[in-house]
Amino acid sequence: MLAVHARYRGREPRRALLVTRSAEALSTLDGVGEFRVLGVEDICAVVDSPEALCDTVMALLSDGSWAVGVGVVPGTTDEELTRGTATSSLRGGVRAGTVKVASLPKGKSTLADDIAAVFALMGHVLSKRTLEGREATSLVRSGLNQNEAAEELDISKQAMSQRLQAAGWQAETAGWRLAVNLLTRAEAGRYD
Repeated sequence: MLAVHARYRGREPRRALLVTRSAEALSTLDGVGEFRVLGVEDICAVVDSPEALCDTVMALLSDGSWAVGVGVVPGTTDEELTRGTATSSLRGGVRAGTVKVASLPKGKSTLADDIAAVFALMGHVLSKRTLEGREATSLVRSGLNQNEAAEELDISKQAMSQRLQAAGWQAETAGWRLAVNLLTRAEAGRYD
């Protein structure tokens, strides 16, 4: 079972409202359960699949104001245990843009470290993205091909291609696939 716990680390003065709205928005993602609001700056949810987990973490990383904890508990249906595992990964002061992964059983941290490393690389790509790059990647991620996305933005196909290149679209796609593969292994309890 997989879970995500996020802690808001931004500077919004009305942080409780922002955290509540973020929880509501993230709960609408495919494969994501309802995000619980835990206090003023924490939210937590169980997710259905590695793909849904990656989409959720990417959404949080693209904002740049969230510390993210991921819980991976293979072979269980205990939602509280899984949420608790995600929460435990945020102990010890985690800064915004950071993803920590907690996985059971203990002593199998190499795979958790690899997952965190992939998210760190993807977070770096996302942090360098311009508004135009965010628009372009959002359209392609939603299922449009480059021609359709270019039409939507009223730009040439070449300009769309350049925006995607500058935005690190290929790196994001490769990183997303790698994260999904690693999470699939972790969820199945395959640590080798």
